[in-house]
This record gives sequence, C-alpha cells and structure tokens, in this order.
Amino acid sequence: MANRLWHRYLGRGLVEPLDDWESESRTESHPVLLDFLAREFVLHDYDFKHLARLILNSHAYQREPAGGSPDPESNIFAAPARRRMSAEQLVDSLFVISGKQMDAEALTLDPEGRRPSSTFLNLGVPRRSWQFTSLSNERDRPALALPMAQNIIDLLVAYGWRDARPNPISVREEVATMLQPLMLSNGVVGRRAVLLSDDHAITHLCLQKQPLTKLVDQVCLQVLSRMPTRDEAAMFVELLAEGYESRVLADEPEIRPEKFYNPVSWSNHLSAEATRIKQQMERAVRAGDPPTKRLVADWRQRMEDLVWSLINSPEFVFLP
Repeated sequence: MANRLWHRYLGRGLVEPLDDWESESRTESHPVLLDFLAREFVLHDYDFKHLARLILNSHAYQREPAGGSPDPESNIFAAPARRRMSAEQLVDSLFVISGKQMDAEALTLDPEGRRPSSTFLNLGVPRRSWQFTSLSNERDRPALALPMAQNIIDLLVAYGWRDARPNPISVREEVATMLQPLMLSNGVVGRRAVLLSDDHAITHLCLQKQPLTKLVDQVCLQVLSRMPTRDEAAMFVELLAEGYESRVLADEPEIRPEKFYNPVSWSNHLSAEATRIKQQMERAVRAGDPPTKRLVADWRQRMEDLVWSLINSPEFVFLP
C-alpha cells in the first residue's frame, strides 16, 4: 500500500510494475525509503492520512512537477510527474465548482422499495463519483434508463473510470482522446457546471454587491483554486465590464431546478407509459437547469463563457 500511494502522488512506484512483485523484469528503487513508509503505515494503525502526510511533505513531492510521463528507466524522483485528475476527481470538481448536488437517480431497479433487500439490490443515491457502478442493464432497456446517472458515468468512462466494481485496476489508461474534451466542453455534466442557474455557486457570487475585480478573483478561486494573473484579470474584467453595474434584476423571481421522481421500476417497465416517462426525463436532463433570470441574459452569458474557458483549460484538468 505504501508503494501504491507513492505511485499515486509521484506518478511512478518505488517498485514497478505496480502490481507485479514477483517478475524478474520488475524494477526496485529506494528500498530503505519503501521500508520506512511501510513501517510508518503499520505503526500508525494503517492510517492512510499519516502515510500521505509523509509523502506530501517530502521535497520530492513539493518540487515543481515534471512535464510528461515519468521515464520508465529512471529511478530518480526529482519531482512528481504532472498528472491529469482521475475521472472521479474531475467529475466531483465540476460539482464542487457549481455548488450543485449530483441529483442522480437511485441506483436500483426498485425505486419504491417494494422488494426485500435480500432479493433486490439497491446501491442508494450516489453523491460522489466513486459511488457509481455499471448501468449496462438499464442501457439495454430504455424504460429502465437513468438519464442523469448515465451522463455522469459516460464522462467518467471517457476519462478512464472502470464501471465494473468487481474489476478494479491500479493503473488506468491515461492516453488523451478526442472524446474527453468534447464531452467536457459540450456534454450534459460540463454544461450543467457552466450554466448559471439560481442554485449555482457562481450565480450567488455574481449577485453580491462588490467590485468587478473582486468578483473575477472569486471566480478564479472557485474554478482554479488560485488568484488570476495580472493579464488574466485584465482580460476577464474587459469581458465583463460592460453592463456590470446593471447586471442584477432584483424583481425577477428565483427559479429552482425541477426535481424528478422516478416512478418506473422492474415491475412496470414494460408498459408504453414507462418508456414515455423516461423519454421525458431524458429530454429534461439534456436541456439542463433553467438559467437564472436575476442576471441580465447578455452579461450572464459572458460570465458563462468565462467559466467555460476556465473549466476547459489544461490547468483545470491537470493537477498542480
């Protein structure tokens, strides 16, 4: 486990391949360090936070990340490899930025809970990415589809997530594909993170009475966890300056996104009405949450352009 955690944070394990400790072709480096980490892990009751603290406070981790993948022939950990966020980290970050709940359907074919737990599986309502699992059965039967959950899973899979819980893998495929930026920039989950609805965290920032420069700082902190550079701040202020003082429409009501109840279960999914309900839910999910009316539409769209550009920048996808 010490080797796995080192691999996670530094991009390469002290023993490689990560899952092969018996092969003659494996490479080993810094055995004293590995023994020290393993001993600390055991002495602190197998506390992963303690082990992570040791690694994250090391000079090796705190140096500026090296570009590209680590050299497989090199045993020198001069700096961590620059790494893309995992699929789960990426999706969870989108929901943290927007301040929204996932609002995915319950992962069960018995939403009304009529069957006993001994005969029917219910994985509950996922609130974090790691709680999702395969929806292969639901995909085969349109009336059993879970539209919101499926769109989240599609984005996870595009970034290397495995939807089969019984088959976890330590090293995921990290090759970039055209599907990844397309889904992030145009997919349902990405659009939901960008569109400023009334329950969006950035909408609340925009409604506050404050200087534009401070709002730009807050948006960059919300998305990139850092302040904007001087050039970035000037560019963003120029984008949003027109109409900033009159952006708020105080008399407009707040619109809360509609919550969908899933009445279709295994017992009634063969009816034509069940299919019609799921088609309606699919259209609603693709349409997304309604945009806020408390901000002038033209100004709101320019702020959405700013948020979209930050989310789709390489800096957002890659870890610092």
